Formats: sequence, C-alpha cells, structure tokens
Amino acid sequence: MKKSLPTRTLRENPDLDQLKRQAKELLNGFLAGQPDAVVEVNTHYHDASASNFALHDAQLVIARAYGFESWPKLKGYVDGVTVGRLSEVVRAGDLEAVRAILNLRPELTDRCMSGSDEHRALHYAVLHRRPEIVRLLMQHGADARAGIHPHRDATGPLTLAVERGYEEIVAIIREEEHRRQTGAPKPVDTDLPSEIAQAFQRGDEATIITFLGKHPELIRLADSGNGVTSLHKAAAFLLQPVAAWLLDRGADANAINRIGNTPLDVVGCARSFGTRKQIDAMTELLLARGAERTARWALINGNAEWLRARHEEGTLGQPIFGDEGLLSLAVRYDRPEILALLLDLGFDPDERQQMELEPPAYTWGQPLRHCAVFGKPEMAKMLLARGADVNAHILASGTPLFAAYGEKNQVMIALLESHGAYLDAELVGALGLAEKARQMLDDEAAGRLRPGSIPDWAGTMPVAEVLLVHGASKPEILRIALERTDHARDDPWWFDRLSNARADLTCLREVLDRCDPNIRGPFGRTILHDLAADWCNSEDSTGPATALLDAGAKLDTRDDLLKSTPLGWACRWGRIELVKLYLRRGADPVEADAEPWATPAAWAEKMKHADVLALLRKHKR
Repeated sequence: MKKSLPTRTLRENPDLDQLKRQAKELLNGFLAGQPDAVVEVNTHYHDASASNFALHDAQLVIARAYGFESWPKLKGYVDGVTVGRLSEVVRAGDLEAVRAILNLRPELTDRCMSGSDEHRALHYAVLHRRPEIVRLLMQHGADARAGIHPHRDATGPLTLAVERGYEEIVAIIREEEHRRQTGAPKPVDTDLPSEIAQAFQRGDEATIITFLGKHPELIRLADSGNGVTSLHKAAAFLLQPVAAWLLDRGADANAINRIGNTPLDVVGCARSFGTRKQIDAMTELLLARGAERTARWALINGNAEWLRARHEEGTLGQPIFGDEGLLSLAVRYDRPEILALLLDLGFDPDERQQMELEPPAYTWGQPLRHCAVFGKPEMAKMLLARGADVNAHILASGTPLFAAYGEKNQVMIALLESHGAYLDAELVGALGLAEKARQMLDDEAAGRLRPGSIPDWAGTMPVAEVLLVHGASKPEILRIALERTDHARDDPWWFDRLSNARADLTCLREVLDRCDPNIRGPFGRTILHDLAADWCNSEDSTGPATALLDAGAKLDTRDDLLKSTPLGWACRWGRIELVKLYLRRGADPVEADAEPWATPAAWAEKMKHADVLALLRKHKR
C-alpha cells in the first residue's frame, strides 16, 4: 500500500513496554469496533478485517503511526539502533556493528545526525579513513555528494576524500557510484565537465554533440549527485536537436532523477523565455520516442481527464517532486481547475511530508505558501476552505503569512490574517518588523503574550532571543532585542548572532561590542572562516573581516572539518582580497604545522587559484 502519513508523535524517551500496550489497546479497540481505532487501523493497514487482524498487525499499525515502516524498525529505534549509534560504530571502525545496524535499519545509511547537523555516516567513514566501511555504506546507497550546511559544496564525502588525498576512498566511491548506474565494477567519473554544463546553459548544441560523440558512455549515465541525464538537460533547456540526437543513440526517455522527474517533467524548466511552440515540440518529441505520460506532465498541460483516470485506477498516488506535490505545482503553474480536481479527489491540502530525521518529523503547508509567493488569493481560498493550516511552518521557508509579508502582498496578508494567521517572534525578527517586535516584548513583560508567539523549537526562550535568531542583521530589531539580553561574552550563543549580523556592518559592530569575536560554531569554525565561503564576493567580505580583526579575532584557529585557518579557507575559495587582508594582519602564509593538504598553498594549488598562489609565494620571501 502507499506509505501513510504518521498520526502519532513519539515522546522524548519512548518505552517499548508502553508501545506494546498501545498495540494491545489498538487491537482490542479495533476488534470491538471503536471508531477511533478503526480509523487509525484503516489509515495504516490495507483491507483490515476483524476476522484475522492480530497483535502483530496492530504492532505494524503502531509503527506506521509513529513514522516507521515496521515494528522491528520502531523497536530498533527505541532500543538504540539510531543514526547516532551508527555514527559511533563508524568512527570506531567496527565494520560488523555497522553491518548489523544497516541490516536492521538500512534507511539510516543516508540520514542526517539531526535537523541541525547534516553529518552523515559516510562523512565519518571518510574523515576517519575507513575504506571498508565507506564501501559498505556506498553499497547501501549512501550519497557521496551530500554536504554539510552551510558549506555543502566543500563538505561532501567525495570532496573531503579528494581534497585530503585519500585515493583509495575516492576509488571506492567512484566504483560504487558507477556500479549503481551500470552494474559494472569499472570506476569512472560520470559527471559532465563544467564546460559542457555551461554549453547547455548557453544553448551551444554543436559543442554538446561533439563532446558526447567522443564520450558515448555518458549518453545514458546520470549525474552522480542529482541523477540528471543529458536528456534531462536537453529537455530543460529546450535543445530539441540535442534531444533527438541523444534519443537516436539510446538515451532513456524515462530516466528518473533524484527528485522523481523524467525528461518530460522538466521540459522548458531551465528556459524562462521558452515559447509554447518550443515546449510543445519538445514534448511531442519525447512522447513519440517512448516517454511515458506522468502526473506532472498532465498537471502542467491541464489534462484533468488523465489525472482522474489514473486516480480511478489507483495508480496516481500523491507524488512529491522535490518539495512540491501536485497541489503545489497546480498553484505554481496557475491551474485552479486542477487544484479543485485534486482537492475533490481527496488530496491533503497541506501536502504533509515526512523529513528524513530521527525521530520522524514533518513539514507541511507548501501549497498555501505557494499561493502567497505567486499571488494566488483565489486558490488560497480553495485550500483554506478544505482545511489548509493557515499557520503551517514549512521547513526552512517560514509560514504562508511570512511569505506574503516578504512579497508585500497586502491582499494575501489580509486574507490569511482574516483566517487566523499570525507571525511568531522568529518571523517578526526575520522580517524586521520593529513595531510588532516592540509589541511582543511589551506583551511578554505584561504577561499577555499571545500563544504561539514563541515557536515550538525555542521552548522557554524569551522573545528578545527569538527575535535575534534571524533579526540580528536588522538594526532596529537588533537594538531593541539586545537591550533585553544578557549573555556572557564567551557564550557560544553569540556565534549565530555574529553569523547573522555580518550581513550589516553596523549590526556586526554592535554585536562585537557584546561578545568575543573568536566564538566557534559547528565543526569548530569561526566567523572569519565563514566570510571566506560567503555568498558575497571577497571585496564585500573585507569590511566585516576588518571589523572582526579590529575586535581581536584570531587568524590561527583551525576548524575541525577542513583542518584549516581562515587564511586556508580564503585560499580554498579564491577570496584574494581576504587573502591580502589576512596576510597584512599577520596570517602565516606557510603554516608548517598544518596537515600537508590543508596549508594555504595546498588549497590554492588544488583549487587552481594561480593569483592566490603567487601572492602566498611572494609573502614567503
């Protein structure tokens, strides 16, 4: 049966005996015909019948209700077979213990340590140089390209292995990635070179065809990280001659990428100004060459009959493409008639999705948020009429009302607030709404703070601290919140405040007046490290870096993951203005105490930053 959404939440320290009692109570309730028990069983168990429903069936229902596929997996979690335990035995090099955990709970292979820690078991296997454990994890489906927030590009397991010179581990990863795609043991790098990816972007069909003609082994192979094939790219960029050439040479018209899209699903997605004629021509080509019609294709093309027929057959399901289900896509592509159909067919107006976390956690509300982002009040009304959660908090995206404020859409703001939507302190701070922030602080002081003003994750945190989670770069929010905070200068709490404040030099200086500039964050990095890998260019980073250095920030601190100083990070990312600044302020250009692969010169040479390397050599003289 289609995987059901969880309906129960595990307490912090679950007890197996209590779970067994819950299963027995559910069994007795179902056999007695109690309505709540019947509903729960039917939600998680297909064709349940009181004539043969047994205790093991009730245990399965309880497991699914808590977000686990089976009772043994739930029991394993309660007994300590968790992603945390997996990381422990990986670091210890206990291959058989790793194997035992994966045999019971293979889904842990690619699970993050927590919602705030994106280390996975494969990261630890690489960092501790455990080649056989790397192979075992890869054979269980580990993603060697998944990095760690906030510097995912530099922290994928394969990247870490390559940059450390762990050649045996690099060979294992490439061999296992190739085996997944072809079944053959021969290792090969199947990713398209960056110059060919750029050729797709600029529509240089001749270069693409010439290159792939010389490397026919890449025609059917998918990108190791996202599962995208050359045919996906040709369809997305509306390069019909390239698509036809690929199909003539055996490209799979039904290849599925990591988020479940076929080439037909992505037609025109990378071309903002593609004409309807181009889109139709590419669609017709793929269909003529064997592409199977998909729910996403039907929705984008407004084919309600196809969707209704698949639903009646029981084959439609409720597919999710990345973080978007069919309802969200109906909003994105402005298909109100399809949205109405899907809601009539019983689709969840919140599109609730389970996240790959321990214990199971969920995100929901994307369709209504899309209405706010894309300015679709009438579609929002349809969702709200069917029970959509007006205060749904979408993972890493805030609430629908937060999106409406961000878009400055007064119509959507009024509509959502008329249905009970409100902003909590975290979102008020992120939006920089000073008057609302002052009102919250006054309400808190008077004991009349509205329920829900403090988000669940914040527990008993005071309003002022919640405002600063995302509001430290908003001068007015920062000032009124700092007046009501009192943390020691060396409290690690300040790291995230510094990180947020660095986007505004005035705010950064105000925070630096209150804290130690050498506060360390996840995997031992400082703000000087982060500036080297920032989204902004190196020139923009010199102002914040200077402020930090003037406040006493140190240049000899090494992080725990890249084992490098701020200068090393600047060399890795090619931030030459930061390199110049750090060297002027006394950074060691040699770093003889660093691991050989983690010196400033090693990073500049590895990443092919010739200008940085020349500057380092000049300073060594």
